[in-house]
Amino acid sequence: MRKTEKFSEEAKRKIVMEVLSGTLTKEQARHVYGIKSKSAILEWMRIFAGLERRVPKDPLPILRNMSEKQDSNNEFKARINQLEEELKLSQLKGRAYQIMVDIAKEEYGLDLEKKSGAKQFKDSKKKSQG
Repeated sequence: MRKTEKFSEEAKRKIVMEVLSGTLTKEQARHVYGIKSKSAILEWMRIFAGLERRVPKDPLPILRNMSEKQDSNNEFKARINQLEEELKLSQLKGRAYQIMVDIAKEEYGLDLEKKSGAKQFKDSKKKSQG
C-alpha cells in the first residue's frame, strides 16, 4: 500500500490554478511542491471541474471557465465595496446637512427645510425678472 501525501483543498486549488495560468507546468508543480504521483494534479483538475474519476474528458476548458467566473466574482465584490463606500459617504453628507439645518434653526432662527407646497413671494418674481 502506497503512502499518499495530504494537501489541503486550498493548496490543491492553488497548485491547479498555477498550472492553468501557465505559471508552472504540471511537471514543474510536481517538483516544486514535492508531489510524487504523476497523475495527482490531473486528478485534482478533474475533481475541481466536477468530472468523475475515470472520465477521459479534458478538464481544462471547464477549469478555465471556473477561473473566469472567479475573476468575475472578484470584479463584483470590488464593485460592491466601491458602492458601499459611496453609500457611507452619502450618508455622512446627509447627516452633515441635517446638522447644518439644525444649527441654522437653533442659532439663527432659520428654517432651511423646504416645506411642501410653499408659495413664492410675489415681489421675488419681479426682482428676478428685472
